[in-house]
Order: sequence, then C-alpha cells, then structure tokens
Amino acid sequence: MLNFSDLKIWTKHHNLMHWLVNIAVASFFSCYIYDSIIRLATGTCVTLLIALLFRNTSITLVFLLRRPSKLTSRNVGDWIAAIGGTFITYLYTSQAKPIHPFVVPTAYVVMIVTAFISTICIINLGRSFGLVPANRGIKTDLLYGIVRHPLYLLYTIYDLAVISLAFSSHNCYICILHALFSYLRAKREENILMQDISYKEYASKTRYMFLPGVL
Repeated sequence: MLNFSDLKIWTKHHNLMHWLVNIAVASFFSCYIYDSIIRLATGTCVTLLIALLFRNTSITLVFLLRRPSKLTSRNVGDWIAAIGGTFITYLYTSQAKPIHPFVVPTAYVVMIVTAFISTICIINLGRSFGLVPANRGIKTDLLYGIVRHPLYLLYTIYDLAVISLAFSSHNCYICILHALFSYLRAKREENILMQDISYKEYASKTRYMFLPGVL
C-alpha cells in the first residue's frame, strides 16, 4: 500500500519532471525567438517576423507557466501524433517558387493574420496549453466559443499560405501530413478531455471542431 511518505516522494518527482519538461520545451521554442529577432535585422517582411516573434514568445511563456495536468495520455500513438504535428512543419523547404507572383502579397497577409490570431489563442489557453493530449483545464471563450480546436485550423491556413509562396510537391506532402496530424491530435485530445464532464457539456454546445457548419 502507498503510504504518505511514498506519496510525497512521488509528488515531488512528478513536479520535478513537469518543470524539467516545461523548461526543455520552452528552451526549444526560445531558439525561434532568437531566430525571429536575427531575421528582423534583414528587413524581410518585418510585420510577419514580428507576428512570429509574438507567437513563439507566447508559446515559450505558457510552457514555463503551464499548470500540471489532471490527466495525461500515455498512449504511444497520441505522443507520436503530438510530436509529429508539432515538428513536421520544420521539414518545409524554401527552395521553391510561388505558385504565381500575384499570390505573394495575399499569402503574406494570411500568414501575418493567422500568426497574430494564433498568438491570441495561445495566450487564451494560457496555463492549459500543451502538446501531448492532457487535461490542464477547459477553455470555452473567444475563438474556443466558436469551434473546439481553432488553433489547428489556423495552423492549416498558415501552411496553405506557406506552400503558395514555396510551391513544390515536397511542401504539399508536408502540408497534407501536418493537416492529418492536426486532425489526429484533435481527436486524441478529445479522447482525454471527454472524460471531463465539463468538456462534454462544452462539446455539446460547441458542436464543430474546426469549421462552423462543416467539420
């Protein structure tokens, strides 16, 4: 039987692992903060770089501050979907040309807008933000009052703008894989979250996962 002393040791170990993971992931994303700052010096689409700077900074901060989960998935498939969905976009290559010069201004506007709105979603999630399916608290306001997974939709729209600027079969495959990973992540997150009665009530009111009236 687990006694009080064993429980204290387990809790201390759990909290230590929580902070180590938070610091490790935050450190990874802080590299992109540094990269955005360096690229700002080049003057290439400054507004987009500022938007990405805000987004990466917000991810770094919420990882440092996020609360321990009430329930975290231990399913290997859930972890693969989460890790794949997070890092697969780093396989995009810039060694390609836009579909047409006409789409370039529009693509940049879409990327800027989705990056800023993504930042709002991340800040709104706050201490509930995470990568692996877990329950760190339910968010139901702002865009989460319209659809249940607005962040994944924004990521997909951003990706479409990216491949319109650097169109190639390779980048198209990455975009499709990222969209599939995002769908899997959302479904697997809901397997965890649906165990919470408050999320079930939220899902019954907010019927759509990504697009109102569609999906």
